[in-house]
Amino acid sequence: MYKYAAVILIFSFAVFVSCESGLDGNLNENMPPSTSFTVNEINLPEGERLVSQVNISWWGDDPDGYVVGFEFYIGDPTDVSDEDWEFTTRNDSTFVLPIEEGQQDADVQFTVRAIDNDDARDPDPPSLIFPITNSPPSVSFNSFETPPDTTYRISSFGFTASDPDGEENLNRVEVALNDTTSENAWKDIGLGFSLITLRIDDTVADPEAEILLGRSASPSGLILETVNLNDDNELFIRAIDNAGAISNVISYEWFVKQQTSRVLFLNDFQGSAGPSRVQLHADLLAANGITEFDYIDISDGNPTGGRRVLLSQALPDRSLSNPTTNLMLAEWDHIYWISNDLRRNIGYALEITSEFFEQGGTMFVTMPTTFIASDEPSIQFLPFERVVPRPTDNRRFEIASGSTLTPDIGIDDPPVISFRRRQQTYPPIEPFAESLPLFEADFDIFDPFTNTREPFDGSRLVGATDPDENLIFFGIDFNEFSTPDNSACIPAAEAGDGDLPCSELDRLIELLVIDLLGFQQ
Repeated sequence: MYKYAAVILIFSFAVFVSCESGLDGNLNENMPPSTSFTVNEINLPEGERLVSQVNISWWGDDPDGYVVGFEFYIGDPTDVSDEDWEFTTRNDSTFVLPIEEGQQDADVQFTVRAIDNDDARDPDPPSLIFPITNSPPSVSFNSFETPPDTTYRISSFGFTASDPDGEENLNRVEVALNDTTSENAWKDIGLGFSLITLRIDDTVADPEAEILLGRSASPSGLILETVNLNDDNELFIRAIDNAGAISNVISYEWFVKQQTSRVLFLNDFQGSAGPSRVQLHADLLAANGITEFDYIDISDGNPTGGRRVLLSQALPDRSLSNPTTNLMLAEWDHIYWISNDLRRNIGYALEITSEFFEQGGTMFVTMPTTFIASDEPSIQFLPFERVVPRPTDNRRFEIASGSTLTPDIGIDDPPVISFRRRQQTYPPIEPFAESLPLFEADFDIFDPFTNTREPFDGSRLVGATDPDENLIFFGIDFNEFSTPDNSACIPAAEAGDGDLPCSELDRLIELLVIDLLGFQQ
C-alpha cells in the first residue's frame, strides 16, 4: 500500500518539474516526399513509337507525413517556374503529348513530383521520355445525313471527325465547295459540330452559301462563294490535327436548283394518274395568275400494312427534320400539296413545317379522305378531329352523281362544284370546334343488300381551314368533279334543272388558294 503511494508521489513530482521547466530537444525538419513512375523507362523495339495519346501513372511517398497531390510538367522542366506546373490529385491520367506542327515524330519529356502536407515538393522528381508518332485524323459522312439528289437552297451534311491519337489532338475541321485549290477555298468551322447546313442565296448575281453550324443551325459568319446553280455541286470535308496532319478528304455531289417562285408544289400523288393530276392543278393555278412554281415530286414509296409511307427520298432524311427540312420548306411562302392518300407524306407534315408556319406560310392540302385512325399523324396536323367512321352492317357513305358541294354560309358568290359520277369512296370529316367549315357534300347512307339510301345526319364536311386560316384541307379528288373534259356538262351559268353543271374549279382555287390563303407567285 505504501509502496504504491510512493510511486504516485514520485510521478506527480516529475510532472510538476517538467511543467515548470519545459521539454528539451530539437524539432525535426520536414522531410520532402519522393515520387516514382509505375514504369521506370520506355523500352520499344527499334523503329517503333507510341501514339501520342498515352496513359501515365505514378505514386508518391512521404516519410514523415502524407502526400496531398502531384504536379506534372510536359517538356524540359529545368528553367520553368512553379506556376508552369499542373496540379492534380490523381495517380494517373491519359495525355495527348504534343508534336510540333509539321513534324511526324517527337521525344516528349514528362516529369511529375509529389507534394506533402507541409507543401514540400519532391526536390528530385523523376522524368520519362516518351517516343511518340502522330497518326493522321479521319473523317466520314454520317449515315442518312446527306442531301437528296436534288435540292433548292438548303442542304445539310452530317459527318464524324476522329483521331487515333485522341479527340484532344484534333485541331479543326475544314470545308470547301466545288474548289479546293484556290486561296481561301477551305473554310475553318472549328470543332464541336457534326452537322453543317448550307443556306444558298440564289437571288444575287454571284450566288453564295452561308454555313450554318449544328442542329441549331447557328450562323458561322463563313461564306462559300462557289455555288453552281442548276448544276452539280460538290462539298469537301477534311480534318486537321494539332501536328498539322490532314485527314482523308471526303466529298458529296448533288444538284442545286434555283428557286424561282414563292410557291412550292409538292406532288404526293402516287401512281399512273399522278402526272394528269399535276397538270390539272398546274392549269388551275395558271388560270389564277400563278404560272410558275417550284416543284418537288415526293410520290415515291407505298403505304403498306395500314402504315403510312416512309418519308420521301426527295426530302432530307427524317432525322434531319430539324433543322434541315424545316429550314428548307420555310424558304417558300406558300405550299400547294396534292396526294391520293392520307397515309402518305402528309403524316410527317407536323414535324417538318413548324418553321414554315412560324414565318407566316400558308398551305393548301387536297387529298381524298379515307378511313384512318384518329391518332394518325396526318389527323394531328390537318384541321379536323377525325374521319367519320364507316357505317356498320356493310352500309357505306355515298354521294349522288350530279350533286353539288354546299358552301359555308360565310362564303359570298361561291363557285358551283358538281360531282360527275356517284361516289362511294370519300367519308366526311369531323371538324374541331375551332375549325372553320368551308364545303359540305350531300352524303347518304347506302345499304347494298336492300338497295336503299337515307340521308346521313352527321357531319358532311369535306373542306375546312384551321383557326389561323393558314391551312386549308380539301378532301375530294378534283378529278371527280364535272368538267367539259370528263363529262357532258353545261356551263354553270347556263345549266337548268336536271342539267349537270360544269364545275367552276378555277373559281374554287381562286377562293381557297388566292383569296383565303393569299398565294402569290
